Amino acid sequence: MIGNKKHFLVAGATGLVGSTLVEMLLSNETVGKVTVLVRRATSFESEKLEERMIDFDSFTEREIAPSVDAIFCCLGTTMAQAGGKDAFRRVDYEYPVKLAVFAQRQNIQQFHVISSSGASPTSKIFYSKVKGRMELEIKKLDKIRSIYIYRPSMLLGDRTEFRFGESLGKFFMKALSFMLPNSIKAVHANEVSYTMVNNALSPQKGVHVVSNSEILQ
Repeated sequence: MIGNKKHFLVAGATGLVGSTLVEMLLSNETVGKVTVLVRRATSFESEKLEERMIDFDSFTEREIAPSVDAIFCCLGTTMAQAGGKDAFRRVDYEYPVKLAVFAQRQNIQQFHVISSSGASPTSKIFYSKVKGRMELEIKKLDKIRSIYIYRPSMLLGDRTEFRFGESLGKFFMKALSFMLPNSIKAVHANEVSYTMVNNALSPQKGVHVVSNSEILQ
């Protein structure tokens, strides 16, 4: 808390959801400060913003800003971007879990993390299994008052990098949207960010898994 206004920390602020989330937080009158953990400088301009340049492989608890009300973890990659299973697991499992552990140690009352539709620790799909195991570890952190896990389906929005497979999938998801149930329908990054902000401003105690259908609602 900064005065009587909220102080939020965002990891993954340059990604699709992270960038829209930061924009929403900066424009919200109840938010006094937004700290972002990034590898490189962002293009955001605001007196509310503090950028902390870090190496996620070696970052420590000391790099968590003081007086934080909630942490948003928007970190994520693809197998192709990461360059292999080990690198993918590091970004989508190790970094979020480490950040959540730091949140608990710092007595931060909220932790919000983006997972994926279909996440399951027993899934035969590597991507879904890694996401599921990440969720499982974070759910164990019972000293965090409010944990929110978001499971969006395919994300819509303007990415900085081109992903051919994802672009093809988006085309078909949009074309067939009227036929698809909300559980698998593509969802825009803005809708995910909007849901995250609403939950952070009115948090409920406990662990909450937010489905794609709930995000769309």
